[in-house]
Amino acid sequence: MKQENNLPYTVLDQDGRIIKTEEPVKRSMRKAVWISALVLAALGALALFFPIAVGTGFAFLITAGVFLYGLSQGITYFRSPRESRSGWTLANGSLLVIVSGVALSGALMSQLGILRMITILSFAAGFLAASIGVSQIAAGIANKTGRGWALLGGGLNLLVSFFMCVNPVVSWFALTTVWGAYLIADAITLLLAERWAQTGSRT
Repeated sequence: MKQENNLPYTVLDQDGRIIKTEEPVKRSMRKAVWISALVLAALGALALFFPIAVGTGFAFLITAGVFLYGLSQGITYFRSPRESRSGWTLANGSLLVIVSGVALSGALMSQLGILRMITILSFAAGFLAASIGVSQIAAGIANKTGRGWALLGGGLNLLVSFFMCVNPVVSWFALTTVWGAYLIADAITLLLAERWAQTGSRT
């Protein structure tokens, strides 16, 4: 039996008439898109106009997450059977707990401790960006397809890594500003895509 409204199924009421469920679904999807866009725009505006506060809060959040991750690794080690335990898991978890715990305790005591915590995170992010950049450049040299984009991405990652290692605190807050602009652009793109989809469905 051919379905109406190009729906995969039909919903009938008690009198056998077709209940159109497409419009409520579309309205709920539009509402979800608008809420998501507003949340992204609000976070982006906060990061763009208040980079110090957002960057500091983000640093606290990451450091606390690293502390909990290291703690979970230690708990996993002691809960695992003795024959399947790995010393590297315990060593890695202990190192993460010690480093993040010292950074958090210092940051809660003084502003200098906050700067030290941000410096540690910025150096870690710079090292990660450098490793990604080197791998992208190596992949670009090895492969002929997409070599230009791979080399460009690797060079940009190495440049970001250089700035984050040379001036870690300023680079951290600069990246927070860039992150805010990216979130605002993402919210605008999401709204435009929803608008285009709505216009296309009417034609």
